[in-house]
Amino acid sequence: MGLTIHYKLSVAKKPSVAVVRELAERTALYARKIGCAEVGEVESVKADRPFTSLFVSVGREEDCCFGHIPAKRGWVVEVWPGEGCESALFGLCKYQRRIPFRAGSIATGFEGGWLLKGFCKTQYAGEHGWGHFLKCHRQIISLLDFWRRLGVLVEVTDEGEYWHTRSEEKLRSKLQQYDGLVAAVGGMFKDMPNDSGGSLSVESPIFDYANFERLEHEGRLEFGKQVEQFGKAAGKGLF
Repeated sequence: MGLTIHYKLSVAKKPSVAVVRELAERTALYARKIGCAEVGEVESVKADRPFTSLFVSVGREEDCCFGHIPAKRGWVVEVWPGEGCESALFGLCKYQRRIPFRAGSIATGFEGGWLLKGFCKTQYAGEHGWGHFLKCHRQIISLLDFWRRLGVLVEVTDEGEYWHTRSEEKLRSKLQQYDGLVAAVGGMFKDMPNDSGGSLSVESPIFDYANFERLEHEGRLEFGKQVEQFGKAAGKGLF
């Protein structure tokens, strides 16, 4: 839970593996250029590479079958903007069009080409100040802009709404909302009794914020009803 940038990189054409590797290498160079805290090695994707599998629904709707489709091959690079921010993966992978299913096989929904679905939670970079958060968030957006300039189709859902608006004011407002909401929900869970009558053991980066109590208060004022409903549902074991 937290303010996150979700994205999908894809190309319908058929670039060579060498071209895909070059895209990842150019990304690594660009990430260093814009000052990302850490840039990993460009690496070839294997089936067990974390965060490269596709989560898909397969079969008939009434079957409710879900699964992860591992990448067949690809090239990726992991980038870390800075303290409090998650790292993000950039690159492209190939996936199977069909997978074994029961006595036969079934379509995965992957239509060919190359793609990568990723996300980066930037919210907790805010613990180190607005300026640091803004730098981290904008670096991820800048990397996605870079991929778009390379001719790759880039689809983004930015919970801070910066991708579409490029408004720092809107982004700051969204960050404050998310901080308040997460603090309120986190505080609610901390106050819940456990089976032995004590408090639940809850961990979240938001508890380390120096202004946590103020954020919790503001969050309860703005999202009180939603937090209360969430707490009731959690108490009934619906989550």
